[in-house]
Amino acid sequence: MRARLSSVCPLAIGLIWTTSLVNVAVAQSPVAHSAQTPETPPPSTQTKASKHGEKNNGWRVSSDLHLGAEYDNNTYLLGALKKASVASPSAGEVISGRYADMKSPDDVLTTMSAGLSLKGPGLMGKSSLIAPEVSYDHYAQNSARSNVTLGLSLQQEMWANGRLRLEGRLTPSYFPRNYLADAVDQNSDGSIAADERVYASGEYREGEFGADYRLPLAKSTKKHPFGASLQLGGGYYNRSHDAPLAGRNLQGPTAGGKVLLDLGRRVALDLGYDYASLGAPRMDQLLLLDEPAFGQDLNGNGTATDMNARVLTMVDRSRREQSLGASLRFALSKPVDVALGYEHRWRRYTSNEPLDVVDRGREDHRDQTSADLRFRLTKDLRMRLGGIYSTQKLNRTGDPGAAGEIDDYTRSQGRLGLSYQL
Repeated sequence: MRARLSSVCPLAIGLIWTTSLVNVAVAQSPVAHSAQTPETPPPSTQTKASKHGEKNNGWRVSSDLHLGAEYDNNTYLLGALKKASVASPSAGEVISGRYADMKSPDDVLTTMSAGLSLKGPGLMGKSSLIAPEVSYDHYAQNSARSNVTLGLSLQQEMWANGRLRLEGRLTPSYFPRNYLADAVDQNSDGSIAADERVYASGEYREGEFGADYRLPLAKSTKKHPFGASLQLGGGYYNRSHDAPLAGRNLQGPTAGGKVLLDLGRRVALDLGYDYASLGAPRMDQLLLLDEPAFGQDLNGNGTATDMNARVLTMVDRSRREQSLGASLRFALSKPVDVALGYEHRWRRYTSNEPLDVVDRGREDHRDQTSADLRFRLTKDLRMRLGGIYSTQKLNRTGDPGAAGEIDDYTRSQGRLGLSYQL
């Protein structure tokens, strides 16, 4: 808990500090007052300011609230057999804690977020934006998975209508699933049974920061509706687990680019590519291996025939990750628009450890499609209805299923959201 608080505090203080700056900037902006102009605006003016942003000396303050509901039919990214085990674990799985705090393979979650925007003149007299945000995901059944995310975005308009953006995001605590942490051969038969395994929570802290620059290439006008922009960026990602799962830590640089196209007054197409090189600690970790597959006495008991033998061996979870995606948006009418998306992501693991059958030679391929229908109900209120379908395949030739690693899976998500701009 102390580690979580130490992670939350710096960004939380930053958000509070930024919010304070917003209030101070609005409150202390010089305004000329006369005998006929009261310092407190009339009620009608207050209502208007609260909805469309307070404005003083070129600065504008606004806020956004979002409330959404989502159904997820595969919360923990499990194969069909393991989904059934979560719903009805065996006695050995209960003793080992394999599915502890994993109450259901599917769930309904509620997402709440609030953001603040301060927009005004920045460098070189051009517009700048400061936007802190906090969001919370609440899981109805799998409460251990509920989490808070803090974010901060800084934007600055640049020369030739370019835009520079700095962003940071922190999730102090996130529970993906449980992983194998230890095993005790209680009957000394050389094989680890389900009730002799020990699983630990895979909870981790996650943060990333980055910057990107957007440069317009062609301006869209009424006479010439085609427009194009290029966006390039990079950053750094970090994921940190507590002991005994420190071998699952990941960190490293990220990079990406987008081409943003206006194909007409009502149609836009974005094409994107992302890359990440994530390193993990190379260290001894526990695996359960079948000795006949290796022809070796892996647990040192004098035989080479044990199944699920307890082996402490070098493991390296480092990987290279790439993704290609496209998003098509078009307006059906002024208040209604549709967004369609597709992304293919592939991960290649770089382990060369001889007994690391989980990661050596491993490649994951995921395809994800999405669709969203968005309605503008009033000037400030919007509704979003959509869904995501994902499927992942692995080429892993050897996989000790006891480790708790991600398998082939399919996942369907349906969502409904409301957002309101204050």
